[in-house]
Amino acid sequence: MQTGFAFLEAGSVRSKNATNLLIKNLLDAFIAGVAYWTLGFAFAFGEGNGFIGWHYFASSGLPLTKMAFFFFQYVFAATAATIVSGALAERCEMAAYFIYSFAITGWIYPVVTHWAWSDEGWLKKGMDYDIDGKMEQIGYQDFAGSGVVHCIGGTAAFVGALILGPRHGRFHKPSKTTLQVRGHSLPFTALGGFILCFGFLAFNGGSRLTVSHEDDGAIIGLAVVNTCISGSTAAIVSLIIRRIGVFGGTWSFLNTLNGALAGMVAVCAGCDSMRPWGAPIVGSIAAIAFNITSWLMCKIKLDDPVDAVA
Repeated sequence: MQTGFAFLEAGSVRSKNATNLLIKNLLDAFIAGVAYWTLGFAFAFGEGNGFIGWHYFASSGLPLTKMAFFFFQYVFAATAATIVSGALAERCEMAAYFIYSFAITGWIYPVVTHWAWSDEGWLKKGMDYDIDGKMEQIGYQDFAGSGVVHCIGGTAAFVGALILGPRHGRFHKPSKTTLQVRGHSLPFTALGGFILCFGFLAFNGGSRLTVSHEDDGAIIGLAVVNTCISGSTAAIVSLIIRRIGVFGGTWSFLNTLNGALAGMVAVCAGCDSMRPWGAPIVGSIAAIAFNITSWLMCKIKLDDPVDAVA
């Protein structure tokens, strides 16, 4: 996934900024390794209360049986931070990058993770509801992180783009036109997109976290199939939306690729439980939401070179 983000973002910017994007993607994994190990995992999955945990700082007291779980969650934390770098491409100073990357992986993402995925979290516990005279506890479900990982990354990217403002020459105020700042290598972008699509299969399927129980294989298989179907449908719907002239009128490779990624992001939450016929519905809605959001970003003059927010 980190390789995919790196190629996608580096290819979407001008050649003079490619190295800057690559080192940021490289360091995302390393900064997350330190931040999540020292602070993040404790805040996310340490014993505490409904808001935050406070055990296992720097893996102190963490059982060896939970080390694989730590590694998987660390990778998710790094992904949440990496989403941001693409939206801030060609504008963010290294010092600011260090701060936000550490803050997301060491504090922001872990706290929300605790809410949704820790047994103590207030979102996961949910509330008690009276359904036909029977009390049922209904909590938040997000199998692979549509909200917990991707929505956090997208929201942080939106706020970062809002603070930094657009790249020079992106929006021409006198004529109220949006100018294209083309990336230097479409093949790099394509390679990154293909790697991300492949990585999503492990991202979603691996969120089962175990492979030794009786129904693990079936659920992992269902998650992978739903990911493929949702991503495929979203790509086709996004391609058609752009081709018929709603937001363009061309056969757009980048729009199709980003549509596929949007479909895979959207299906993360329920890919373990929905039947395959539900995946194309999710993918179609994701493609429409992606195209509308991408259009709105330009309308409100927010510059996102890789459409990370959308």
